[in-house]
Parts: sequence; C-alpha cells; structure tokens
Amino acid sequence: MALNPPDRGPWYRGSRVRAVAGVVFVFGVAMAGVYALKGQTSELSGSLALLENSDIDLIAIAVVAEVLSVVTFGLFNWYLLRVGLKQAPPFKAVAVSLASTTINNSVPGGAAFSAVYAFREFRGFGADPVFASWTVLAINLLSGVALAILATLGVVASLQVSQGLGLFVVVPILALVLFGLAALVATPALLAKVIGPPLALVSRILVRVGRDGFSAHGITARLLAVKPSFLRVVVAIALALANWVFDAMVLVLAYYAIHRSVPWRGLLLAYGAGQLAANLPVTPGGLGVVEGSLSIALVAYGGAQESAVAAVLIYRLVSFWMTIPFGWVAYFGTSVIRRRRPARFGERFGILVADEDPMP
Repeated sequence: MALNPPDRGPWYRGSRVRAVAGVVFVFGVAMAGVYALKGQTSELSGSLALLENSDIDLIAIAVVAEVLSVVTFGLFNWYLLRVGLKQAPPFKAVAVSLASTTINNSVPGGAAFSAVYAFREFRGFGADPVFASWTVLAINLLSGVALAILATLGVVASLQVSQGLGLFVVVPILALVLFGLAALVATPALLAKVIGPPLALVSRILVRVGRDGFSAHGITARLLAVKPSFLRVVVAIALALANWVFDAMVLVLAYYAIHRSVPWRGLLLAYGAGQLAANLPVTPGGLGVVEGSLSIALVAYGGAQESAVAAVLIYRLVSFWMTIPFGWVAYFGTSVIRRRRPARFGERFGILVADEDPMP
C-alpha cells in the first residue's frame, strides 16, 4: 500500500520561496539606501574628499567594535534565556539575535516579523510559549532602557548647549516610561497581576464561542514561575548597554577615520536621537531618516556639516550595511537547523526548563 506524501503546507511556506523573499528584501533595502543617498548629493559632494582620505585602519577597528556590539547583544539575549533554561547555546543565541536585528532593519514591518522569528527560535531552544514571549518582551524593553540611559547621559553632557532639539524633555520622559515597563517585565508576578484580568476576559469569551483550549490561569501561573533576580536584570541591562556603547564607538571612530574632531558634547544625545529614529515605522532600519536626523543633530551640537555627513555614512556602512548579509545568513542557517532537527535539538544541548534561576 503506497503511502501518501506528507503535507508540505501552503506554497508560500517553502524554503525556496523564503530564500527568494530574503534576497528580494536585501535588494529592496539596497535600492532604498541608494535612493536615500541620492537625495543628499549636495552633502555627499562636500564629504567625498573626507571619505577618499579616510584612515582604513581606523575603519577596520570600527568593524571590530561593531562585531563586539553584535556579540554583546547576542550574549544579552542568551543571558535572559538563562532565566528559565538550564542550558542554552550561546553561539546560536548570538546568531538568532543578529538575524532578528537584520529582519527588523530590512523588512517592512520588521519589528513584528522579528518578534515572531525570535519567539520561534526560543521555542526551539526548549522554552515554552509563555517564557519565550516573556524573553522577547524583556529583550526589547531592557535594550530600550539601556539606550535611554545612554541618551540621558547625553542630555546631561549637553545641558550647556543652546540647541535643545526638543530632546531635553523627550529623552527623560521616554527613559521613565521604559524603566517602568522594564520593572514590569523584571517582576513577572506584577506582570501576571496586570495581564491577568484581560486574559481571564479572553478566556471567558473563547469558552462562550466554543473554544476552551485557552488557559488564563496556566499563563499567569507560568509567569509566576519566571523569577529573574535583581542582579540578573542589572547584568542584562549592562550587557545591553555595552552593545550600544560599542555601536556608538563606531561613530566615534568614523570621526577619527576622517581626521576630524569629535563633537563630544552632543555625541551621545545625537546618537540616541538617531537610534530612536531607526525604530520609527517610516522606512526599514530607518533608511534616510537615521542618516538625516543623526547628521542634523551632530551639526547642531558643533560638528561641521561635511564631517558629520562623512562620519555618519561610515557609521551606517559599518553598523547597518555590513551586518545585513551576515544577518540573513544567520537567519537561513538557524532556520535550516531548526527544520532538520526540531525534536532532537533540545536533547542535543541538554535544554530543560529550569526549576530555579541557575545563575546569579
């Protein structure tokens, strides 16, 4: 008796289709970058000489700084996974974080796709759905807290500069909001109390329509079992802060590479503004928006226009364009591994749900 072939699902779930879609996305991002730069030809013409005479050795050091930024962000992801998993592969955690960042930066609506991808990969690590969701939320909020800390330091350093750019009020308020949300995530018991009533309402509605598989009590009970220590949260924020510091060093080294002085007083504030612009849902990865906002902020705080544009272009080349190809390689690599060994992956690395926090 012949066996029917396994159902491969809809055509759009095929690996070849996803591969083609990834290539199209990368090509689209490249075209968007060319378009964004084409609109800045006047600034580019004044910065061309600086770029041509830039120090290649310092740019190479900037590449190393960006690699350290990617690695520390991956370790930040891995460290949060250790809250609920006894073991998690750090190398794969770095690959997943790089792929997740690349999806966010190069796909329209990338934040949602990035969250879904990270959730799916964390499930492959052995995390249950509730803990995987908590980890994705914690990564985004604690990373935002670290950026807010850096931007707040920039506000303090820029107090004597006349150009406020409206950020002296925005950044501290944003920092307070992020700290509040991070405190909520870092205290799952409080988070369970906040989301408990809405979950119970959803559960009752589903029961009335004949779907009773949803368990509000099970979700809140699982959240109560997630117990990140205060030290763990602090160390996680420190790792996220290191990620931003290494990335900001790329911008500093870009100034040195073009043999121009760094506008230190407004650098951190301008950098924070540029990163906030990168998260606005205008273009993938903030293409054009980041370059414009970062250049304007640097000029407003004492940098020359030509040097600001040249430094920002080097910074984006290293921190954005250089990472995208590696990010897509990481995406397809992790996807292939998960598809080929979905059942044995957790056993291979000894991944189990921890009964308690395995690290201080």
